[in-house]
Amino acid sequence: MHARYGFRLRSVLQFANLIRKEFPTIDPKVSKSTGSSKKFAVLIIDDSKTDRMIMARYLGQAWPFEHDLVIGYAVDGRDAIEQMRTTRFAMILLDWKLPGMGGGEVLRQIRRSGVHIPVIVLSGLEREAIEENLDNLGAAFLNKNEMNSSTFHDAIAASLKLMGMKSPSSASQPS
Repeated sequence: MHARYGFRLRSVLQFANLIRKEFPTIDPKVSKSTGSSKKFAVLIIDDSKTDRMIMARYLGQAWPFEHDLVIGYAVDGRDAIEQMRTTRFAMILLDWKLPGMGGGEVLRQIRRSGVHIPVIVLSGLEREAIEENLDNLGAAFLNKNEMNSSTFHDAIAASLKLMGMKSPSSASQPS
């Protein structure tokens, strides 16, 4: 049984076919359109292409805002920091275990630079295994093994609360 996704895999080919079927190619520019002319940019930082696709899918399902969701991708911390210099993101999804500059260093650099936007830290580790005080750094936590549209919705609400923002009142939790 694959711990993260709750199913048994027989081969790499079976996994690849499942990913193609379940997670179709997501346009990196707009993955969920509400018909609104306003755009809400989210940066997904993860070195795993599969995890980036899964995060984008669940984020799209859990999206509580009446703005178009625009997703940017970064494969490591340096790439993320560089993109943040040129693009204004409204939220960040940050994998904790990144090559080179880890998630903790990325998060500290974001906060030191004065960027105060919601951040959701995602990891296959249990929360207790991360020694950083994520609340003090203004970041919510979501375990990748428990990731679905409902837990993503809760993490979005928690990240907004940590930044002193309110969740949209029109948002209903996905089932």
